[in-house]
Amino acid sequence: MNYRSIIAVTNTGDSSISIIDPLRFKEMRRIRLIPDSGPYDLIKCKSSHHLLVSQYYDDSVAYIDLLSGEIIDSIAIGRRPWYMSHDWARNLAFITNSDSDTISIVCTDELKLIGQVRVGSMPQGIHFDPVVGDLAIANVNSNSVMVIDTYTYIVKKSIKLEQNPFQVVYSADGNRLYVSSSSFQNNDIGSILTIATHDYRILSEIKLNAMPGQLYITKDGKYILVASLGKGGLEIVDINNGKTLQRVSTNGMTHGMAMDNQEKYVYVTNPDDDSISVIDWRLGKKIATIGVGKEPNGIALI
Repeated sequence: MNYRSIIAVTNTGDSSISIIDPLRFKEMRRIRLIPDSGPYDLIKCKSSHHLLVSQYYDDSVAYIDLLSGEIIDSIAIGRRPWYMSHDWARNLAFITNSDSDTISIVCTDELKLIGQVRVGSMPQGIHFDPVVGDLAIANVNSNSVMVIDTYTYIVKKSIKLEQNPFQVVYSADGNRLYVSSSSFQNNDIGSILTIATHDYRILSEIKLNAMPGQLYITKDGKYILVASLGKGGLEIVDINNGKTLQRVSTNGMTHGMAMDNQEKYVYVTNPDDDSISVIDWRLGKKIATIGVGKEPNGIALI
């Protein structure tokens, strides 16, 4: 089986991982993890058939072999680990611990905890910029985005915002940082902030139709795809014009996203529908629904 062309999905509600065939739009198999461990986010490790999975209810990360379907190893990190980002060159994973107000640094070669760094309140989204080596963290309850130098682990900047930031993603050249933010008091209010990384100025704000979740920037840097946590669906945003071009309905609330290598289809998790929506985002059309485990969240192309 070619594990370079599958999609893996973490099912938080039943502690499993669904393996999806992206050509047939079908679940091929399901890997059962430790009960009530709550797998949440996942990233591909150096080997194409190994995954690192954050386990929200177990306060740990697990190293999983997709070939055998077994947990090779696991280690305890902070309280309620959430999202992850990866420095491929140094084989380091960075994980937000939402209840510890920390991030964990984990060596993915031997699954070893390198250290913890104190950040803001309720850290959620996290993204590593390989160009400079900086790490951006969205602190939801602190209404701030923190930028950390991953070679010294010194905080370079704490950017105070007016709304709650959820996710962060750097542009491919590292010149821009995009932040999805919203208000807990009104799920209809959401936006994407564009921040210049050389001086951390807010350059623009793109209004959205609902509370935004995860973000994906297309390879050409022209579009941002936004999973809508509040109303559900997928928003396609034109970065240059600063406007939403269209919104594609899915199967309820959306969360995680994965794109195929050709950027034709985007696969979106629907946690309240136990399914994955397959969307041709250029046509603005949902073309398939794939049933998976309970409460799917994290998703990655392997």
